[in-house]
Amino acid sequence: MEIIGKRIKLRPFRESDIDDHIRWRTQETEWMDWDAPWEENDFNIEEFRKSCLARLETNAPSSISSPKEIEILATKEHIGRVNTYTIDENYDYSRKGTHWTIGIDIYDPSNRKQGYGTEAWWLYIRFLLENGPDDIYTQTWSGNYPVLALMQKLGFELIHTKEAYQIVAKKRVDGLTYKLNKDIFQAALNEWKTGS
Repeated sequence: MEIIGKRIKLRPFRESDIDDHIRWRTQETEWMDWDAPWEENDFNIEEFRKSCLARLETNAPSSISSPKEIEILATKEHIGRVNTYTIDENYDYSRKGTHWTIGIDIYDPSNRKQGYGTEAWWLYIRFLLENGPDDIYTQTWSGNYPVLALMQKLGFELIHTKEAYQIVAKKRVDGLTYKLNKDIFQAALNEWKTGS
C-alpha cells in the first residue's frame, strides 16, 4: 500500500532498498548523530540482507504498523523511512506497550530542510489516525533540534521528560516524550493541504 502526497510517497520496503539501508548503516552514517547517538552500531550486513530477503519472500501484506519508506515522487529517490513502535506507561520502549510512537529518518543531510520530513509525517500521522490508534506519541532527546521544531509544527506537545537520560557528545541530555494534540494537528494539516 502506498500513501501518495504532493512531493513524496510512503511505500512498503522492497528489495532495491536493501543496499540503501546498508549504505546508510555503514557509510553515510551522519543521521545516527541525531536518531539515537548513544546506541551501538553492531550492524551485520549479511544478517541484515538475509533477514530482509526472508521477509520479502514471505510476501506478507504490510500492516498499519509496518515501516514505510520515503520516496521523492519527481526523482524516485529513496530518502528515508517512517516507523512505529510502542512504549509503556513509563514511556519506555516495550513490545507490549500500548502507546503508538512514531519515528522518522531522512538519511542524507542534503534531503533535509526541504519539507520532505514534514510531508512524510503529515501523511503518516493522518494514515495512522484513520486506521489505527486513537493517540500518537513521538520521542527524541533534548539536543535533537532538527526534529524538535517539526514536532511542534505538527501539534506534538511535551508530556514527559526523563532528565539526564543519555550522554551525547560527553553531555547529559534529556529524553523527551510528546503526544499529538489532534486538534492542532488537524488545523495545521488543513493549512498544509491548502498551501497557506
